Order: sequence, then structure tokens, then C-alpha cells
Amino acid sequence: MLEFKKLLDVAYQLNDPESGCPWDVKQNFESLQKFILEEACELVDAVDLDDDKEIVEELGDLLYVVIFYAMVAEKEKRFTLEDVLCQERKKLVSRHPHVFGDKKANSSEDVKQIWEEVKAKEKAHRKSIFEGIPKTLSSLARAQKMISKIIEQEYQDLKEKHLEDNLTEEGLGKTILNLVLKAEHLGLDAEKSLRQALKKLEDKHS
Repeated sequence: MLEFKKLLDVAYQLNDPESGCPWDVKQNFESLQKFILEEACELVDAVDLDDDKEIVEELGDLLYVVIFYAMVAEKEKRFTLEDVLCQERKKLVSRHPHVFGDKKANSSEDVKQIWEEVKAKEKAHRKSIFEGIPKTLSSLARAQKMISKIIEQEYQDLKEKHLEDNLTEEGLGKTILNLVLKAEHLGLDAEKSLRQALKKLEDKHS
């Protein structure tokens, strides 16, 4: 794509040690870390607003963070943007044997099962079912990921025990909000409480 090449040309110019931007050329993996979550969160906000102009802008910002990391990696001779693109292409092909291979999938449920089977083979070296769940996720998002893993691998009846059939997203939101209000009333730290509960859950299944 012509526009992608133009963007890369701008990125290379900004990161040129001789003629680039003084701020850009000083960045490293650690200094860029905060922008990953920041730009991703701004994109989520734009999607929630259903604002195409904002979504386009935030997608561009998030894409540039990826490119920026590749620029830094190239300067440090660690890897290239081509390595990133190649790795992602191979992973997508590997995890879609129903498209690029001889597997059959007639529903989204079939696709999910195939994806998980392929992923499980790729990650067979992992010692815990929670490996791969980012530590930097919000506690609530991490909790849902962890519960999902437990349901998949250990407790198939966990859903039936803890879910209300008539619970909607709005109802769930109100339930969570009420718990936060209760925590505030009792002087408890809701985020810390959930982190502690997740730690116990992780210890139990490690």
C-alpha cells in the first residue's frame, strides 16, 4: 500500500539519528511502553462513541506505536518490522487451518475450538493455564480471562453455578457498580480486593 510506505518513510525520517526528531531518536522500548495502553484505550473510547473519524485517528496512532517499536528495534539491531509482519502472518495462517488448510469449520464455535487447539499446541511449554494473560490488564479484564481459562480446562459447570440467565450487559454493569459503591461505603479498595482474589486463584491453579 502506497500510504503505508509513505508512513514508513516518515517514521524512518523521524528516527534518523542525524536529521530526525530529537525526541523520537531518544526513545527506547521502556519509554514507549505507556503509549501502548494509552493509544489502545483511546481507540476503545472512540469505538464506544461510534465515531469513525476518531476511530481512524486512533487506529493510526496505535499502528504508529507498533511501527515506532520496530524503528527502535532496528536501530538496536534486535529485529525489524518485516520480522513482526512475517511472524504475524505465519501465526494467522497456522491458526486458521479451516481457511488455509484442510480443517472444516461450519460455525464460529468450530473456529474457536480449532483456534484453541492450535494455540494449545503452540504453547504446550506453558506450565500454568494463566500463562499468557497479561499482568498489566486491568484486574477486572484479567479476572474474566482467568475465569475463562478455568471454565475451558477445569470446571465446565462454573458458568451454570455463577451466571444468571437473565443478566444483561446493563444489569452486569449495575451489579459491578453496586459492588464498587459498597466498597467505597466500607472503606475498601475494590481494585486491590480483586487483585488479591486473583492472586489466590492463581496460586491455587499454579
